[in-house]
Amino acid sequence: MNNRKAELIETLLPKDTNGYGNIFGGVVMSIMDKTAGVVCWRYSRQRVVTASAERINFHSPINVGEVVYSRATIVHVGRSSMTVELEVEAENMIKGTVRRAASGLFTMVAVDENSKPSPVPPWRPETEAELEKWQMVEKLKRPA
Repeated sequence: MNNRKAELIETLLPKDTNGYGNIFGGVVMSIMDKTAGVVCWRYSRQRVVTASAERINFHSPINVGEVVYSRATIVHVGRSSMTVELEVEAENMIKGTVRRAASGLFTMVAVDENSKPSPVPPWRPETEAELEKWQMVEKLKRPA
């Protein structure tokens, strides 16, 4: 099992929707945050907290009753932080169609029992694709 990946699957109900029958963006962000938390918890084997949510993009609305797939991959690891790339898809079970609904980048931090940052296992990219994502995060983290 790849401990740098996780997936959550949810179906959304009317309570999660706005007046147009679309899922609230905050609900989608919450699902992304949970998925990021799961993958970082699995990777670090420690409690984790959200440090930031960056570059969240909503590509298409998610409608009530659709199934939502949130996939997370750790793309960068620091001393105590892990940056996670998230992709969210929505599936219309009746039509059998799947589409990209949202994407984003979250940074989580492992914490000890006193809620202080705690070191995580090191990881370095091995493939060209992993290296590209690592470098993208490095550029984002640099002070302006």
